[in-house]
Amino acid sequence: MAITKYSDGERDYYKVYVNIRSKTDKKRRLQKYTFKIKTIAEARREEKRLIRELSIEIERLDCKGLNWSAVVHLWTLEVKSGHMGKFSEGSARTYLSIIYKWTKGWDNLPAADIGRPEGRTLLRTLEKENLSKTYQKKIKNMINKVYDWGIEFGHIRGVKNAPLRGMIIDMGGQKPPDILSLEEIKRFLNAAKAFDHLWYPIWAMAVMTGLRSGELQGLTWDQIDLEKDLIIVDRSFDSNTKTIGPTKGRYWRTVPINSGLKRLIIELKANLEIFNSGFVLPRIKEWRNGDQAVPLRNFLASIKIRPVKFHTLRACFATQMLASGVPAPTVMKIGGWKNTSTMDIYLRLAGVDTKGSTECLEFIPDDIDFGENVVKLK
Repeated sequence: MAITKYSDGERDYYKVYVNIRSKTDKKRRLQKYTFKIKTIAEARREEKRLIRELSIEIERLDCKGLNWSAVVHLWTLEVKSGHMGKFSEGSARTYLSIIYKWTKGWDNLPAADIGRPEGRTLLRTLEKENLSKTYQKKIKNMINKVYDWGIEFGHIRGVKNAPLRGMIIDMGGQKPPDILSLEEIKRFLNAAKAFDHLWYPIWAMAVMTGLRSGELQGLTWDQIDLEKDLIIVDRSFDSNTKTIGPTKGRYWRTVPINSGLKRLIIELKANLEIFNSGFVLPRIKEWRNGDQAVPLRNFLASIKIRPVKFHTLRACFATQMLASGVPAPTVMKIGGWKNTSTMDIYLRLAGVDTKGSTECLEFIPDDIDFGENVVKLK
């Protein structure tokens, strides 16, 4: 608070400035100026009036809880502290970047004042941006999750539901995910090996192990046991921080090494002088920067195979294992899947849960021999 004397060239005046900060949210501040006050007595009365006015307003806002930006900030700290263990640091960064991008206009609003009108406006914005329905749903769920957390811990007061809770995003007809057939996988890997492509060992190991991109990139020789024919998967490379951390599920698992994978590993071991000897696979700059999808798409297009994402190689591993008769729980254990809904999709793609079920429908007659009594029309 301050009262300042100034002159406009003809006479002296007083200016009053009042600044009130919230007791609960350090980022929340209200301020007002009043100019051209003629006497110091009037200035003091005006100062008291502004203090009273802003104090009432800040108290009203405090009763609603924190601003949206403060809620998001506290949620981030909670994740980093490890109190919400199901979120990895990488997942938290993804949440934050998406939330900051799409809720920027909410930052200085009390979170309690963000309601269904703001929610509907956001959904219309996402639609205009031509974002996929899946991505729109992902944004919606992220916002709801952070908002629900704010309500639970008392940072958002006076409301019971997140602004996007209950709003439906029409997903349209469900399409099967892109995946390579067995013949396409063979043609793809044979071509990559024939061209001696730098990415060949990475692609081949992805298909034969089901490891995620970060797990492949963080794979070191101490994780490979050629006597027991096992790979111990207990770490992952983060392309954002360029550091090695835990796997996505935050637990270790083992992947069996088959004869084809063993030959590949032995070849890689024989060429340690070419690659970094500490890591099993070549250290490619694009890969370190998280751009593993582009080389794969370009190569597949060059050999006339429909382009797919790098993560699709992991799906190829799962569907081929299931199609070969490996039980779904075993595939989940090897690949590190916890969600059965993901495995249900792979089961449908592999067709193992319905295979042979139509053999009872023998409606088409066998070839019929009418003998020599049939008159030929032509």
